[in-house]
Amino acid sequence: MELNTKNWKFFEFDKIFVIKKGFYNKKPEASGTGSIPFLGASDKNHGITEYYTLDEISYASKTGDGKNAPLEDKLFSGHSVCVTNNGSVGYAYYMDKQFTCSHDVNPLYRKNGEFNFYTGMFVAAVIMNDRYRWGYGRKWRPSRMKHSRIKLPVLSNGESPVIDSKNTYSDQGYIPDWDYMERYIKSLKCKVPKTNNKRNIRELDTHNWKTFYLHDIFHACMGNGIDAINISTDSPIYNYVTRNRNNNGVIAKIDAINNEKPFLSGKMTLALGGTYLGTCYVQNKDFYTGQNVAVLTPKENISIYSKLFISAIIRNECMIKYQAFGRELNSHFKKDFTLKLPARIDNSSNSIVDKGGSIINSEGYVPDWQFMEEYIKSLPNGDLI
Repeated sequence: MELNTKNWKFFEFDKIFVIKKGFYNKKPEASGTGSIPFLGASDKNHGITEYYTLDEISYASKTGDGKNAPLEDKLFSGHSVCVTNNGSVGYAYYMDKQFTCSHDVNPLYRKNGEFNFYTGMFVAAVIMNDRYRWGYGRKWRPSRMKHSRIKLPVLSNGESPVIDSKNTYSDQGYIPDWDYMERYIKSLKCKVPKTNNKRNIRELDTHNWKTFYLHDIFHACMGNGIDAINISTDSPIYNYVTRNRNNNGVIAKIDAINNEKPFLSGKMTLALGGTYLGTCYVQNKDFYTGQNVAVLTPKENISIYSKLFISAIIRNECMIKYQAFGRELNSHFKKDFTLKLPARIDNSSNSIVDKGGSIINSEGYVPDWQFMEEYIKSLPNGDLI
């Protein structure tokens, strides 16, 4: 099925969803034997951070001390789309069974109906696509969410939308097309990729690797630094890359921006600070960047495989040497950021020194692009890149 958003319409959350408040301020102690999922402000594992027994939930108060609350205030029924409102804001997950959660999660339920797996997944995906609008400094608590809008397909009669004279779901009378949402998700086909690589990963011996400055290998510059509040998505053509660890850092596709030149595909992005400091990706489409993102352009024409190899090394170096909200990359990535890479060797396993190469370190060592490429190709699914 084709996904054409041209005729979708906006709905206020409060018109089509029952928005509930999560419960716990303090996560209860867990025995490790529970089966009831606990959802928190997480971007991993479907938002589930723990499992509890019914007794553990029953005895644990909201803050860990003080007056307890009835069990029914702590448990939420399934068929809900759960949205994080703090921390990793805007992540959305469909829950098909009973759960409990922190107050950093807003459980949503359909008005005049019930989510099923397909409609829940559709709505969760739409909410996730809009998460660039939110952040740690702009929380999405229920009081703000009820006035927020979501763009959804509408029930139509041919080319014209069906109008509800009672304005049940929107002030304009539009009606969400839940049947279309279900059919679209059902139409998606997901196949496990087939790889020909069979555990023949090349050995990774770092003993003779050499140290290079980042500026030995790349022309490094700051990105566009565009705030999410200044973007639009009416006729999107460019990726919008931020300090995010998912989806190559891309959180939205956006319109062209006047007086801002997009970066070309093939360049690499590097998060200079924040929670996901050091996340580094090869961008496969033209893009703009958000705040505090650097762009790396190789000084030589190197392959996608070599770029992927280096991006992994950069992430590892950042985990060891730098710290979010402390020792961040801003003053280092152009100056003294170093990384170790495989260097070219001769037939006697001696490192090759080439004082005239375009990419060399201070001692004249040359990166072994061929090894990097062959190593990435040897990984599981490396032949599918």
